[in-house]
Amino acid sequence: MATYLVDTNVMLAGCAVHDLLSRLAVEAMPREVELRQLVYHWLQDFDLSEDVIVMDEENLIRDEYERNMHFNKGMQAQEYGLQVLQYKLDRNLIEYVPVDVLDANGERIAILSDDLTAIVTDREDRKWVASAQSVNILFEISAPIVYGAESDWYKIEGALQPHGIVFHRLLPEEWYEQVKKGVFNK
Repeated sequence: MATYLVDTNVMLAGCAVHDLLSRLAVEAMPREVELRQLVYHWLQDFDLSEDVIVMDEENLIRDEYERNMHFNKGMQAQEYGLQVLQYKLDRNLIEYVPVDVLDANGERIAILSDDLTAIVTDREDRKWVASAQSVNILFEISAPIVYGAESDWYKIEGALQPHGIVFHRLLPEEWYEQVKKGVFNK
């Protein structure tokens, strides 16, 4: 049994493949169907496994999931990503970890050390790093942040690894290298 933090981009790509009526099919990255399939298959395997998903006690991760995966009236169902989360909840496969939060003008931002804040400039991404740190401290394990079409993580993961933050990439290395070179937009 492994423990993971699942970035929202993984959930969105999984939704886009799982049901043709998903509203997320237009928005999800990557655009390439065969690459979306890679992400979907990982999410589907994760869904059926006994692996654990990490969520923060402040619900920053859940709030992001819900902002991006509304109930789909066309499907008359919840988007697949939130179904995965519910299945994990139903089987007691969610680990909640504490994170410190700053309330700033209505925005709730996970607090990181100055060193990590300098690396993680996207305030939305800080909740993932704070949660990964919390897992490290509480359980003395590294829970990888799983990501698909997310060039921000690819660009900073090397700087985060000395801080105990690890990653699991779902797309081929060539895709990330192309994004890094500016060939694709993320």
